[in-house]
Amino acid sequence: MKRIVLSTAALMLTTAFSFAGTPETKAKPETSTSATIYHYASESTATGAFANTSNWQPGPSDDPTCGFAQTKPCEMTVNDAADLASKLSGKTNAQVLLITDDNRD
Repeated sequence: MKRIVLSTAALMLTTAFSFAGTPETKAKPETSTSATIYHYASESTATGAFANTSNWQPGPSDDPTCGFAQTKPCEMTVNDAADLASKLSGKTNAQVLLITDDNRD
């Protein structure tokens, strides 16, 4: 009888210690991604102009045709300037028009 009680007690202690310090839920790592809107601030439609990062400025566009036309890019949402450069790199004007959020005249 002593042996059963001691075995049960040992089993209960082992079980209790195996869960000690183990969180019930795992905390998710916090990741912060803040999107930045860039707008095409040039009137140039020359070859490669849309992919030139110097033609883009941070902030939304105040152009009233933004979102209603297709001849020039208007806005693009990216993580930062490096992300903008990465997304525009090597693209033709037509390809840039396909990846922007909105286009304009």
